[in-house]
Amino acid sequence: MKKNFLFVAMLFATLSLGFVGCEKSDDLLENGNEDMDISINSDSIVDNLLQDIDPNGNVVDSKPTAPALPELIATGGSSDTWYSSVTLWGRLNPDKFTSIKEWGIECSTSKQELLSHKATKKSSVAGFVGENNDEFFVFFRGVGNGKKLYYNAYVQTNDMQYVYGNIDSVQMLVKLTVESNNTSYGTVKGSDYYKVGEEVTITATPSRGYTFVKWNDGNTDNPRIITAEKTDITYTANFELFVSGTENDFGYIDLGLPSGLKWATCNVGATSPREYGDYFAWGEVEPKEVYNWGTYKWCIAEESDWYNEITKYNYYYEWSYTGDGKTVLDPEDDAAAVNMGGSWRMPTQEELQELIDECTWKWWDFSRHDGDSGYYVEGPNGNSIFLPAAGYRDDSDLYYAGSDGYYWSSSLDTGDSDYACGLFFHSYGVNWGGHYRCSGRSVRGVFSH
Repeated sequence: MKKNFLFVAMLFATLSLGFVGCEKSDDLLENGNEDMDISINSDSIVDNLLQDIDPNGNVVDSKPTAPALPELIATGGSSDTWYSSVTLWGRLNPDKFTSIKEWGIECSTSKQELLSHKATKKSSVAGFVGENNDEFFVFFRGVGNGKKLYYNAYVQTNDMQYVYGNIDSVQMLVKLTVESNNTSYGTVKGSDYYKVGEEVTITATPSRGYTFVKWNDGNTDNPRIITAEKTDITYTANFELFVSGTENDFGYIDLGLPSGLKWATCNVGATSPREYGDYFAWGEVEPKEVYNWGTYKWCIAEESDWYNEITKYNYYYEWSYTGDGKTVLDPEDDAAAVNMGGSWRMPTQEELQELIDECTWKWWDFSRHDGDSGYYVEGPNGNSIFLPAAGYRDDSDLYYAGSDGYYWSSSLDTGDSDYACGLFFHSYGVNWGGHYRCSGRSVRGVFSH
């Protein structure tokens, strides 16, 4: 008859998928996963009571007719188990195990398997470790996340008799994953491994210019307290671009400016504030590959007289040419008006000056964390827009992207019709000035009711 000898095993932290030293080749639990830990304490001393197990796995009255086997003592102290793996430690008294042939630990997610001694997850030990060379351990992986693990120690005597220790159990951890629908829109906290039933706080923090909308299950609490379940689970925070409203399906921000002007959230041709968008020559409404006077719509390149090359939006020179007198783009030549429709248009020089004077400009260096630089422009009411440092295009090349920003206005530079007014910025300052009309620069739309 098999005898059951009470034994308390404890769990020990491990971060590897195997163990060093004293485990024989034997069964590892199926479905191996990465090894993670949870804390369990055990200071028990093994009881010397022997118990019989009937064929059905039931404990019957003790019948201490057989001689006592060498004493096994559970190691004391604290230990850890992790997500899907566990290390079980034990110790034998070296003075009392001369009649033992084999010793080890078995475990199962089914308690009945252990009661009937049919556990398939079983591993024996080939030797000892520890300061006194009397400790042994067995490592199991693939135990199963969130499941309850039952375990006990066993010994086999030289006459092939088995004795089993008390059955104990531990709850394995579950993996909680918290993620963002777009890491540039916002960040999250709370991903870790937890005990089943443990309360956990998860948090979603939107990036500037974005707002948290909801979690993937529709819940809108933030921060949010959840209870770790018995299976792995993922919560996704959904962030969206913050907008005050939309005009012709394009989002805008009300900065609280004295003029009441509303600014678009993105550059023309972009779908998010940090995207550069398209580049336009002044007075043209489509991007192109090459930006110079030879490809410029409002220039006759063959003319040798510099001032006579401009065919629209020019002005009077006393010594040479009387122009059309236009100083602001017509709607059909306005890149914002044509590409965004509705009430959208490009800002005038005066409206750019209002943005400079009435707002707080804060340089943001996204290049430090895999992104692009630019300015957050905060209006009097606390709302803000982001202007990326998109650089400019000349011929077929892009210059100063990530360090400088160049944005067209709809206003001609009345000092020289080869130039139009635009916003210029770098990390050290913001201003506006005249730029060659043929160069490719960014456009940000505005409108007012």
